[in-house]
Amino acid sequence: MKKIVVVCLGVLILWSVAIAASSSPEPEAFALADRIGEPNARSFFMFSTSVGNYTIRQDGMGEFTSPTGLRRVFYMKLGAKGRIERVYFLEHERDVFLLYEVHDATSEWAYLMRMEQQKRKPRWVTPLPSGEVEAPSVEGDRVIIKSVEISKADGRILRQD
Repeated sequence: MKKIVVVCLGVLILWSVAIAASSSPEPEAFALADRIGEPNARSFFMFSTSVGNYTIRQDGMGEFTSPTGLRRVFYMKLGAKGRIERVYFLEHERDVFLLYEVHDATSEWAYLMRMEQQKRKPRWVTPLPSGEVEAPSVEGDRVIIKSVEISKADGRILRQD
């Protein structure tokens, strides 16, 4: 009788380990930041994370406000005379990922940035091959934007179709 109980217990443990290993983690989707202002005038993008509140101006100047009221300024890479059109964000592994679409009078482009929230310093910034972006997601060790896969560790483009 003891042998049957031990065998059944062993089968249950192995079965639960196999189920846990086969289930892949759910992708984490980015959210669209709230936009305040007019498209061709001064506009701001606002969002919150567990660390504090962010406000990003259309020219790439951002401000972080902590829950204690401490404010810090940071800057985002834009390129010559660019204006931010949209910002997607995701808090992941204590960092914030920002996908922002930029345009000027003649063209569009985009950047994906991973920023450390404590110092508000970019870990990496990756220019994207196309200006047309959609809401990305994090799946495992990759950030996926349409058909582009980017390493979340260092920002390298792993695959693009």
